[in-house]
Amino acid sequence: MTTAWRIDIRLGHEGDSAPLRTAVIEADTEVEALRQVLAEAERDSLAASELLQDGQEEVFSRTEVLDGLVEHQADT
Repeated sequence: MTTAWRIDIRLGHEGDSAPLRTAVIEADTEVEALRQVLAEAERDSLAASELLQDGQEEVFSRTEVLDGLVEHQADT
């Protein structure tokens, strides 16, 4: 039977610090829930590293294209 697990990831030893990541995961065991959160964190890390590899200019260009905007326009 699956259980809803709430997993908070915090930095440091203080229990009252705000979590860096909070996830509610449906899983049979604690280990499965932790694996799912780890996989999610690894996907996020990979996506962030891809953005850094593309460079700032490319990131803005993609965002503008997705919004239907043009980054650089030549005056004609």
